[in-house]
Amino acid sequence: MRHRLFAFVLLAGIVFPASSAFASGQHAGGVGSIGIRLIALPGKTPGPLARSYVVDQLAPGASVTRTVEIDNTTPATADISVYPAGASIVKGNFSFASGTDQDELSSWTSLSNAVVRLAPGTEATDTLTIKVPANASSGERYAVLWAQVSSPPATAGGPGTAGGVEEVNRVGVRMYVSIGPGGAPPSNFAISSLAAGRSSTGTRLVVATVDNTGQSTLDLSGNVALSRGPGGLRGGPFAATLGAVLAPHTSELVTARIDSSLPRGPWRAELSLASGRTQRSAIATITFPRDAAVAPAGSHLRTPEIILVLALLLIAGLVLFFVLLGRRSRRRGVHAAVHGRRSPSSRHRPPAAVPSTPRAPDSVRRPLSRARMVLNGTRSHGVDR
Repeated sequence: MRHRLFAFVLLAGIVFPASSAFASGQHAGGVGSIGIRLIALPGKTPGPLARSYVVDQLAPGASVTRTVEIDNTTPATADISVYPAGASIVKGNFSFASGTDQDELSSWTSLSNAVVRLAPGTEATDTLTIKVPANASSGERYAVLWAQVSSPPATAGGPGTAGGVEEVNRVGVRMYVSIGPGGAPPSNFAISSLAAGRSSTGTRLVVATVDNTGQSTLDLSGNVALSRGPGGLRGGPFAATLGAVLAPHTSELVTARIDSSLPRGPWRAELSLASGRTQRSAIATITFPRDAAVAPAGSHLRTPEIILVLALLLIAGLVLFFVLLGRRSRRRGVHAAVHGRRSPSSRHRPPAAVPSTPRAPDSVRRPLSRARMVLNGTRSHGVDR
C-alpha cells in the first residue's frame, strides 16, 4: 500500500506528527503528492499489518533490511528527507513521536539514503536496515520511517506569510518489530465482559473488552450479530469499532452501535473478531438498558426473581413491626402494674404521724413519690424491704 504525503503548516523548529501513517492531499508546490510504500518480500505471505508496514521478529544481535519505494507526482523537483523516528501505542492508537525524536527501534534503524532527490513523475527506492543490539531485551518496539519535504522558514513580514513559519509535509510507514528468539511471535486474544449499554447520547451499544494475550500487535476487525430476539427477530451484523491496533498484554474496549428501532430484548448477541487467521467470538444474552447505564451480560432480572426479592423484604418488615409492637406492649403492662397496684400490707398499716401543715386543695394534691426499682416485671418498694 502506498502512503501519500500530507501537508502541515508549522512553527519553525517544531514538527507536528501526522495523525495517520496513511494520508492523501496536495503538495504545496501544486497538484500532486509525495508517496512512500513498502515493497513486499518475495515468496512471503504477509499478515494484516505486514501488507503495509514493517513487521518482523528479530533475535538480539540480528539484523534485517527492507526496501521502500518513494515517488513524486508533483510538477516540481523535490528533495525528500527519509528518516526513522519513535512511536508508541496509546489506548489502541499508533502514536507518533514529535519531529525526529528517537526511541529504541528508530535508533537501531539506518537508511542507505538520508535524502532522495526526485524529478516530477519519478520514483526511487531506499533501503532501511535494522540492527538489534546483542543485549536488547525481549518485547515489541515501534517506530515510523518518514518521507518528508519542507520549505525553508519564511522571512518575517514576507508576502502572505507569518514570520518564522515553514511548511512541512511528511508521510510514513509504521514499523512493528518484536525482539525475541526464533520465528514470528504468537498471536492470541480473548473477549470478555460482553454487555449491552447506552452511550451518553442514548445510542444503544454492545460493549466488550478485548485482551491481547499474545506477543504481537493485533489489527482487529469484526461485527456483532443479534438473534433470538422478541418474536424471533434478528439484527445485524453491526460493525465493531475499536482502536487501530492492540499492543501485546493490553486491553481495549470494542463497541458496536445498534439500530434504535430494534426492541430492547432480550437478545442473543454474538461478537466475532479476527486478526489475520486468529479469530475469536463471544456470546451473551443481553437486554438494552432504558438509560445510559451499562447492563452486564445476562444480568437482566426476570419477573419471578423480582417477586421473590419483594416478598423477602415484606416479610422482614412485618417481623420487625411485630417485634417492636411486642416490646411496647410489655412496657405498657409493667407501667400499669407499678402505678395501679399496691401491696396488701400497705392497706392495713395506720398512717404515720406527720406534722400538721396546711392542706393543699384536693385538686392540686399529689401522692408522695417513692423510690422504685422494677426488676423483671416485679415491683419492690424500698421503704418496705
